[in-house]
Amino acid sequence: MNFTDKLDLLMERRGITRGKLAEETGIPYNTIVGFYTKGYRNIKLSNLKKLCDYFGLPLDVLADDDAPLQAVREVPRSTNRYDRLPDSCKKIVDGVIDGLLGLPLREDIPEEPVPTPVTYIREYLTPAAAGYANPALGEDYALIPRDAGVPADADFACRIAGDSMEPYIQDGSRVWVSRRNELTDGDVGIFFVDGDMKCKQYCEDPFGNIYLFSLNRKRKDADSVIYAAGGLTVVCFGKVLLGKRPPLPRD
Repeated sequence: MNFTDKLDLLMERRGITRGKLAEETGIPYNTIVGFYTKGYRNIKLSNLKKLCDYFGLPLDVLADDDAPLQAVREVPRSTNRYDRLPDSCKKIVDGVIDGLLGLPLREDIPEEPVPTPVTYIREYLTPAAAGYANPALGEDYALIPRDAGVPADADFACRIAGDSMEPYIQDGSRVWVSRRNELTDGDVGIFFVDGDMKCKQYCEDPFGNIYLFSLNRKRKDADSVIYAAGGLTVVCFGKVLLGKRPPLPRD
């Protein structure tokens, strides 16, 4: 079955004329008539594709006279025509269908908001002695939302009591602490020293002696020295995230 015979059969199945085919495919009417009067061997690929899209056929069925038309299952006309509509027209058709079915208009259906997952970080609340902090496991804590104000590498927060770390850390202020950041000389950390929790500036000498300084040098009486051979237990709970490392004291 050649091209024009297939075209006649397809138009007969749809119940359309050559003029209607031209109107719905956008192919000029004279071009369609020319398929019959002048031949179809030089048909433009763009026109062939329009016909195949319209009838819901693979390209080779119309391009190859030897390809059987009967073996092809056409796309239903209503679906094919709907797909050819612009999006604005599809919305109108959808609205008509929804109205006939008694459904609410799609514009009236509120979109479900996508919930934003909320994560939390612990803030330890137990009051501490001046210059000390209490982030020890098992202490009382509150959960606070991890929002834009929380540093990305913070693992917990705690409140600092006392003035030994001023002016960098004010009495009663909250500090963010990371367990993942390794301390280097000058960093401020939360330390467990022989039963006490302390927020101090860290320094270690070449002999393994550890110095914990108060940033407020008027409170240098609260400094601690842990000698390598002294036998005291020192545990670092994490690095206080200050953004800028304070200078080490000279006194």
